[in-house]
Amino acid sequence: MSHIQTLIIFLILGLLLTRCQPTQKKNKAQKDKPKTAHTVSVKDYGAIGDGIADDTKSIQEAINATSSTNDTLLIPSGIYKIKTLVLRSNTKLKSVGLIRQHLPADTQFYGRYRQNSSSPLFFGRNLENIWLSFHAETRNEAVYIYNSKGITITNSTLAGNPKKLHAFPGLIFYNCQDISISQSVIHSYGSPRLSARTYQSGTAIRFLTCQKINIQRNHLHHNGENGIFMHASGYVHIERNRIEHNGMSGIQIGFGKSKAEQNYVIRYNLIRNNAADAIDINNKITPQPLAINCLIEHNRSAQNGFVRDTSTVDGSGIATLVNVSKVRLYHNSSFHSNRPAIYLERCGLISSEHNETDAKIEIVGGFEQLEFAHNKFDALTLLTHTKGRKLRLDDNEMRTVLLPNQIAIDSLILYRNLLRNANLNLNFGGYFAFSNNTIQSKDQNGALLLIHLKKAEIKKNHILNTASYGMIIRKNAQQVQIVANEIKALNACIYDEGSENLSITENTLIALPGGSVQRTVVSKNPNALKLSKNEHQGGKSDNSIKFEGEGTAFIGDEDIISGYPDYGKIIVKPL
Repeated sequence: MSHIQTLIIFLILGLLLTRCQPTQKKNKAQKDKPKTAHTVSVKDYGAIGDGIADDTKSIQEAINATSSTNDTLLIPSGIYKIKTLVLRSNTKLKSVGLIRQHLPADTQFYGRYRQNSSSPLFFGRNLENIWLSFHAETRNEAVYIYNSKGITITNSTLAGNPKKLHAFPGLIFYNCQDISISQSVIHSYGSPRLSARTYQSGTAIRFLTCQKINIQRNHLHHNGENGIFMHASGYVHIERNRIEHNGMSGIQIGFGKSKAEQNYVIRYNLIRNNAADAIDINNKITPQPLAINCLIEHNRSAQNGFVRDTSTVDGSGIATLVNVSKVRLYHNSSFHSNRPAIYLERCGLISSEHNETDAKIEIVGGFEQLEFAHNKFDALTLLTHTKGRKLRLDDNEMRTVLLPNQIAIDSLILYRNLLRNANLNLNFGGYFAFSNNTIQSKDQNGALLLIHLKKAEIKKNHILNTASYGMIIRKNAQQVQIVANEIKALNACIYDEGSENLSITENTLIALPGGSVQRTVVSKNPNALKLSKNEHQGGKSDNSIKFEGEGTAFIGDEDIISGYPDYGKIIVKPL
């Protein structure tokens, strides 16, 4: 072969390679180009939508075909008669028409050992990326999804059977994560509650061992049991929902052995007319309070805890918290509910701020640290045998604090509170701090009754009792300091029964007219009593200071505006 022939062959090969390169780039570009998403109608697969023909097979074929694409499956106007549809990963389904589940007569019912049916409207297992927007009437669940992630249900209307006594939930998720439910209406899953004593099943939304849940702007109403129920689930956001007229609690959180119940935000919800609690968080699993990091804020509730105007055993207006810790209740309101607005049983650290209610706050069993600030409520009540470490109330407005005899508190602190009609029975064996409060009373036992305390500091308060003593101090009250208070009371401002080293200094003591006597301080068998720099306004013709029995007192710089002292047989020494 000559040199010229060889050169020609190389030129031809080079030309062929040059022409091939753009083709390869073009093929690669076509391969990398994303597929165009389309809307595909189920009628393209033979669905009829006349409410008579069974469209299950046609729509199932459409789901199978579109789940491998980016297409949205459209169910257009009409009524589609369906049994059960099996979801596939990447399903995106939008229903304009109504899906009506058609099944034989009910053969399955919700129960303790059957919490999901075998025939939901939509069923899914081991899925990813599900998006549903649909309108349905169902015999069983509208959706049951198991062991899946990336699930969105939005702009849907789901109706169950309002005559079914033992109904399955509207939506149920088991072992799922990344769930979003928004702008949907879910109602009538179960019949209305028949009795204040018993309840039936039927919940709008139910979660079992799920994580990363977002529930926003839904209307969950007239279901047989809860609006929202979750068990062993965490990382939950529940916001701006209307949850009303359900047969049990609006929101209920139950606990499993995994301790997965963490990080809840429950905010801006309207929770009313439910037959039990507004929010029920009940840990029956761990021996000690479980820290759940929960924020409950800006919720409004009313008239919970009734069935046909009959009270049930539940009905907290803001929340029931049992055996949990690290919960903050902030800016919630509750009116006309059956039970205490806040019920706390065996809790750890709980903070309640800026809440308003016409009901009580009730504390049961025990607690670690409870803090109440800037709340308005009727009363704070501790039940008998309650034991706690620290209870603090700052800047609250209430009627009273009810403290029965058989309780134990290490530290009780009240600062800047208004108590409108109180008798504080202080018999808990710990430290009591009472400063800058205003307390009004009409109680014969005194506005404050100090019985058994290790130490008490009562400073800069305004105390008024128009029925009897301002303050009664028993012998067992130890290290009591009464400093810079204004005390107005009938009969006597302070009545001491012999508390050791009682110190009364810099107070303004005004005995009100109308009692059998007008005295400022009465002490029976004073035990090293100290009086210093107090102003006494007693009756003009009565003893402003009256000592009885035997004992000792140290007195210095007392200003007796009216009345006169009567020290009896007491040994009085200068201070």
